[in-house]
Amino acid sequence: MVTVLQVFLRFVLNSPTSWSEEVALLCLIWFGLLAVAVGVRRHEHVAITFLRDLLPGPLALALDYLAQASMAVFMFVVMYFSRDLITLAGVQVLPASGLPKTLLYLPACIGGGLGLLNALANIVLRSLGPESSATGGEDGR
Repeated sequence: MVTVLQVFLRFVLNSPTSWSEEVALLCLIWFGLLAVAVGVRRHEHVAITFLRDLLPGPLALALDYLAQASMAVFMFVVMYFSRDLITLAGVQVLPASGLPKTLLYLPACIGGGLGLLNALANIVLRSLGPESSATGGEDGR
């Protein structure tokens, strides 16, 4: 909505705002990093299933566990190093909107934490579920 407003103001009324691009950027970053966490939970992240589909059931399941564990490690790294970015931003503000610059890096911390929790939950739920002895395909959660 902010981007539509900016385009309208810039090209129709010839009177653009100075803050809308920063707000649109913040919305895009927040949406993107929270969507990654949701994608991990729903198993909708990018996955190449060709090799897994060729493996027998127990090996395919082990590969699925390895993929979730790898995703958990990656999300932990994102969350951990986002703290450094937040610290570096300190009390700086974005120039046009005056919003705290930490809002650019906070989604990495929150999205990384949620992605980590979701990957760990996927591992636990898969091991507790009745289909843990199945191939562990994307449809057999």
